[in-house]
Parts: sequence; C-alpha cells; structure tokens
Amino acid sequence: MVLKKVENRLERIFERTLSRPFKNALQPIEIGSRIIREVDLTRRLSSQGPISPNAIQVWLSPEDADRFDGFQKALVSELEETVRQHALSEGYNFVGPVKIEVFIDDDLKIGDLAVKTEFVGGDIQPRILADDGRSFTIGDRPLVIGRSPDVDVVINDTNVSRRHAEVWRTGEGVAVRDLQSTNGTFVNGHRITAVSLSPRDDITIGGLHFRIELA
Repeated sequence: MVLKKVENRLERIFERTLSRPFKNALQPIEIGSRIIREVDLTRRLSSQGPISPNAIQVWLSPEDADRFDGFQKALVSELEETVRQHALSEGYNFVGPVKIEVFIDDDLKIGDLAVKTEFVGGDIQPRILADDGRSFTIGDRPLVIGRSPDVDVVINDTNVSRRHAEVWRTGEGVAVRDLQSTNGTFVNGHRITAVSLSPRDDITIGGLHFRIELA
C-alpha cells in the first residue's frame, strides 16, 4: 500500500518527462521498492522495538540520472516520505531524521542501481501527520489544534472546538491533551484527557485522524 501510494505520486510528478519509452530505463517505483527492501533487510532490534536505518544513499547510472535531472529534488522528497510511511506501517523507529542522497556511478548500466543504508543519530524532530496529507513539526512549545484560525493546526469542522487539543514533546516522546473541548479528543477510539503517544496510535479530532512520527 505504501509503495502504491508513492507510485501514484511519482507518476503524476514525472508523467510528462518519463512518458517516453526508454529501453531498460529505471523507473521511480523501482528505486522506492529497492530502498524499502534494504530498509527491511538492515533494520535492527532494540529494547524499544525495531529501528530503521534513516540515512540512505542511492547510486544511479549516468543515463538514469540524466532522466531525473530537474526532478531529483521532488524524487528525493517522495522517497524520503515513502521511508517514513513504511516505517510507520511496520512500527519502526528512527535514531534521527530520514535523509536520502542520490549519486552517479559511471560503472552502473542503465536500469541498475545500488543502495546503502546507515543509522545516523541526529536531533529528534517529531511530527504529527494528518490523514488529509498535512504534517506539522512539534517544536519546543505545544502545538495547538482547533477550529480557530489562530491555532497551529486548523481544522475547519464545526465539531471541533476553537482550541480543541494540544500535542507536546516529553522526555519520552510526544503526548496529547484535550483542552476541555465540547466533543472530545480520542486516541484509538477512547476519549482521553491526556496521554502519551506511540507511532501506532490513532488520534481523532472531529472528522480528522492524526498519527505521530517520532523522528
């Protein structure tokens, strides 16, 4: 499902440039599939669950690299999001932010690629991800969610209070607190007052669902 979503996005981005036939040419979905395969093969187990590599280097042939010229930034962004979404679906954690770099290897033939994964520590940058496609970084101050245009995460829903809930960073991760809203804040279907969150938790505010990403 994760790869199907990124395939659809990548097809929309590159449809004009990559619609011309190239014999044995590398397709964006092939890069995504190979990265996901390497992530699964090199993940590690820790006391807090499986850890995913977060630094990924990709080598392309000169011919394939030329085809992505001008679109490489969009490609890298989509591939990084693919890794994040795959980690979320599999319950993997990260030791630092996800970063993908693309290089050219003159020894590679068209259609071939090489992938290397690493675990690189860094500043944790937790985010809250909405199912409408929006994402918000959780910084040093609480992130307020509500209907008011003055809050950090605006939800245009009459079932949402003006200042409905807030999420904030804790020593262990991220937590959510209901701000005495009329219709309540729900985590995994249960109405809560305040609770710590894991990446697999489903947060519901009005008709919108959220998940958190810890790195």
